[in-house]
Amino acid sequence: MGQYEKLIVKPFDWEDRDLVFHSSSGLGELGPLIAFLNRDMVEGADINIFVHHIEVKGDEGPDYVDVHTHDVSQAYVFPEEGLEFEVILGEETYTAKSPATVFIPPGLKHNLKILRGKGIEVCILRKGYYG
Repeated sequence: MGQYEKLIVKPFDWEDRDLVFHSSSGLGELGPLIAFLNRDMVEGADINIFVHHIEVKGDEGPDYVDVHTHDVSQAYVFPEEGLEFEVILGEETYTAKSPATVFIPPGLKHNLKILRGKGIEVCILRKGYYG
């Protein structure tokens, strides 16, 4: 094993693990949430990356995220067309369609709800764990 080989890791399905501020059943209803990087995967990692493969099966996606804040910045990246989502930023609510990116500065109250469609959401939190 090379000196830096430990920095190359394989993603895994988050499945029924807890995720603070989120309902596991709501997350799972939308599709698999895959962990790509966190400090449990790479010692010393200071970033957390999830990829959520989403497909809304009903008229509207479930409510699965509480309004919350983080002490670091966060970004939601929707790289492909196909999803419509609602995001609360502070006291304001916005509806948007992918492709799009939502940047959330540290300390800003926020919430995200997938309304309809099928696609990918990438969540990047500037912390080695989601909490």
